[in-house]
Amino acid sequence: MKKIVLAAIAALLSLNMMALSESRIREYARFLSDRMAYELDLTPMQYDDCYEINYDFIYCVDRIMDDVVFGYVDAIDRYYEYLDDRNEDLRHVLDFVQYERFLNAEYFFRPIYTTRTGWNLRIYNVYTNRSFYYYDRPSVYYVYRGAHARIHYPSGYYSSRYAVDRRYRAEVRIRSSRDFEARRRSDFGANVRPRTPVEKPRPNYYRNRDQQNRTSDPRYRNNSHNVNSPQINSRNQSKPEPRTAPAPQQPRSNAQPKNNTPQTSRSSGGGGVVRSGRR
Repeated sequence: MKKIVLAAIAALLSLNMMALSESRIREYARFLSDRMAYELDLTPMQYDDCYEINYDFIYCVDRIMDDVVFGYVDAIDRYYEYLDDRNEDLRHVLDFVQYERFLNAEYFFRPIYTTRTGWNLRIYNVYTNRSFYYYDRPSVYYVYRGAHARIHYPSGYYSSRYAVDRRYRAEVRIRSSRDFEARRRSDFGANVRPRTPVEKPRPNYYRNRDQQNRTSDPRYRNNSHNVNSPQINSRNQSKPEPRTAPAPQQPRSNAQPKNNTPQTSRSSGGGGVVRSGRR
């Protein structure tokens, strides 16, 4: 009986440690970006760029979160490298006021924390209804597969897309900050250990079947908080909602970077730019 109980516990832990599917990564990135659009008053262009940045971040850290949960120092250091890159990319996208609000919201600035058995997004503790969205999907929701990630643009794809004079200029990297240890304990607890010589990073290639997108029921939309919400929500109203998932895209590793040419923009409330065309 004891062996059966231990086997059941091990099975539950292994389920929690499984890597995310592609569809779940999109859901997490969309939910986080949707709440950022709502609280930070993002323009459509900012909304799409934040989705891409959050998608790349979750995709990258998903591969190492098992080891972060175990407390391996090298995995935790790698996590904060990914997080610092993500927050730096967002500094290029958000204006000064938006980024100050972003820094003051722990569930945006440091979005992931761990428990004894797995990891979670803090945003789900603040917004508990995971099927509720304020806005339509980002226009790149189905087609983006990491073409603008740091692996293709080491200095950041988003660094030249917005005006420099609107940018938050102070240091934002957590790994080099004086309160790094306090933030690490808040994110991942006190369970930290080096790897023994026989312990190596464990690849996790698990991918489950793709899942359908969550609802975008108009009743879930709230246009009162974000002045740019009509621009976001009107983009897809003329197109019918897809009932099935689209044909699979090329593997992420084959994605080609797009031309890193700044788009023409003009001043607007909130984010300071408005969409001038899809990309």
